[in-house]
Amino acid sequence: MRFTLKWLKANYVKTEHMVPMRDGNRLYTSVYAPASRTEASPVMLVRTPYPLNPYGKTFIKDLRTHMYNFVANGYILVYQNVRGTFRSEGEFINVRPLSSGDIKDPARIDEATDTYDTADWIITHLNTNGSIGVKGISYPGFYATMAAISGHPAIKAVSPQAPVTDWYVGDDAHLNGAYQYGMYSFGAAFCCNRKKPCSIFPKPVIEIEGDPYDFFMDFGGMKNAYDALEHAFREKGGVPEFISQLRAHPDYDDFWQRRNAVRDLSSAKAAFLVVGGWYDAEDFYGSLATYRAAKENGLETSFACGPWFHGAWKRKRYDCLGDATFGRGSAEYFMDKIEYPFFAWYLEGKGTKPQEKAWILPSSETRPRAAGLTDGQWETYPAWPPADSREARLYMSQGGILSATPQPGDIMKYVSDPLNPVPYCKEGVGGREAHAADQSFLKGRTDILSFVSDPLETTLKAEGHLKACLNIASSTSDADIVIKIIDLRPDGCQLLVRSGVMPLRYRNSLSAPEPMVPGKAVDMEFSLNDIAHHFLPGHRIMVQIQSSLFPLVAMNPQTFLPNQYEARPEDYKKAEIALNCGPRSYIALSVVG
Repeated sequence: MRFTLKWLKANYVKTEHMVPMRDGNRLYTSVYAPASRTEASPVMLVRTPYPLNPYGKTFIKDLRTHMYNFVANGYILVYQNVRGTFRSEGEFINVRPLSSGDIKDPARIDEATDTYDTADWIITHLNTNGSIGVKGISYPGFYATMAAISGHPAIKAVSPQAPVTDWYVGDDAHLNGAYQYGMYSFGAAFCCNRKKPCSIFPKPVIEIEGDPYDFFMDFGGMKNAYDALEHAFREKGGVPEFISQLRAHPDYDDFWQRRNAVRDLSSAKAAFLVVGGWYDAEDFYGSLATYRAAKENGLETSFACGPWFHGAWKRKRYDCLGDATFGRGSAEYFMDKIEYPFFAWYLEGKGTKPQEKAWILPSSETRPRAAGLTDGQWETYPAWPPADSREARLYMSQGGILSATPQPGDIMKYVSDPLNPVPYCKEGVGGREAHAADQSFLKGRTDILSFVSDPLETTLKAEGHLKACLNIASSTSDADIVIKIIDLRPDGCQLLVRSGVMPLRYRNSLSAPEPMVPGKAVDMEFSLNDIAHHFLPGHRIMVQIQSSLFPLVAMNPQTFLPNQYEARPEDYKKAEIALNCGPRSYIALSVVG
C-alpha cells in the first residue's frame, strides 16, 4: 500500500511542538496523528540529529515510503530533533556518552533521559494506547538504542537499524583504529557549530574536488589533511569540539569506550529487532555489536539482515549493488513480513508473538535483474550465527594457492608504497557500489597477494563469523593489513564479499599500540564482520592481502607514531610485507550444511 499526499492530508494531522526536557531545554517535535480516529493509538518515535524537513505544514515523505505500514494501521508518528540540532535547543554532543545516576535524576542529562522525558510527554499529551516503539537507521539507530536504555515503561519495542554503535572499532570513523576518510567529508558538514536554531543542513567547510584519490593524495599525509580541515573550520568561525577530540584520541581510550552505545544495555527492558546489511559500508559493525549485546543482556532480540547497502531495506525497488544483482523485493518483504509484525505485537498485541530468531537473506550468484524474491529464499535461525555452523579453514600457500589443507610453508612478499596506495575502487565507481564491486581492476598490481581455491564442486554456505589468522612481518615499525574475501565467478568477475583492516600497531590491543620490530614475524588474529554468502559450484574463493585501501582508509605512514593524525609527509615509508604461508596463515569461515 502507498499513500498520496492528498490522502495523508485528509486522514492525518501534523502538529509541531517544542517539548521541554528536565533541564528546561526544548526539543523540536513533529507529530502526525490520525485525523478522525477516536480510539487510542500506538506510537512510533524517531529521534534524529538530521533535519526533519519539511518544517511547517508539509508532511515528511517517510509516511508515503518506509513508514506506510504504520500509517495504514493508524499509528501516531512522532519525529524529534535531538538536543542541539536544527530547531531543538541545547548543546549537541556527538554520540553523547551516558551519564551516571538514576534515569529520573533531575541533574542527569543524556540521550536516555531526553528519550525518557519525551516518552512522558507523548503519553501525557497524545491519544496513545500507552505503547511506544522506536526505530532509526544509522545515527537515528544510535538513539533507538538509547531509547531502550532509558527503560521507560511505555517503550515496548525498539529497532536499531544499522546503528552507530562504536565509532572506533568499526562504524563510520574507524576500522580497528584505522581512520576512514569518509568521516572527513561527513564531519566537514555534520560537525559544523550551530550558532542558532536552523532548518537547513550546513554546507561542508571543505569540498572534495575531483577524484577523491587525488584529492587526499595531494595532502601528502594525515597531518596536512587534518590541518586543512581545521583551518577551513576556523575560517567559518571555529573548530568544532568533536573534530579536535577525534584528533586528540588516536587510540581506543576512555573517550571512545564511553561512547560505545551498547555498554549499558543492562537497564533496557524493550524487545529488540536489530537490522543490518551485508554490504553496509557505514555501520554494519554496529548492527552485529548491538545484536550480540542485546542477546547477552537477556533481552528478547531478533535480527534481520540481507544483501543491502546502508538503509536499502527501506527502498522497495532495491535490487542491485555494484556488480551484484540480488533480486527485487527484499526490502518490501522486510517491511511487511518482519518489521511491522514485530511492532504490531509489542505495541498493539496484534498477531502472534514473534519468536526470537534471525531472518537471513544471503548474497549469492547474480540473479536476473527482473526477478523478484520469494519467501523461500529467506533463511531463519533461532539465533545468529547459526548454532550448527562449523569452522572451515582456508590456508594460504606458496604460489597463490588457497586450500582446506595446509601446505608446506614459504614466504610471499610485497612492497607497500605510500606514494602509490591500492585504490579501494576503480575510477568512476565509488561510495556504496564499491563494496560489492569487481576487484579485477587491480589485476597486475604487485602490492597485493592473491590466493585462489580450486573451483567448488558443491555450494559452500559461508554464514557466520569470519576471522583472519596471519603470520606476518614488516620491514617497518607499522603498516595496515587489509584482507579481502572475494567470490571469483566463472565469468571472471571478482565479486567483493567482505574486507577488513587491522593496523599492525593494534595487533594485540586497540588501546595499547605497539611498534613492530622490523623483520620480526608475529602471529596476528582479527575478526572481520560476519558474512552470509553462498559460493556456488564452479565458483572459486579468492583471498587478497594488501596494505592500503585508499582513500576509503587513510594511508598508514608505515612508521610507528604516537598519533597517526600527526603523520607528516616525511613519516611515510615504503614497507616490505612478508607473509609466512602454510599452517599459520589462514581464513576461518563459519559454514552451514
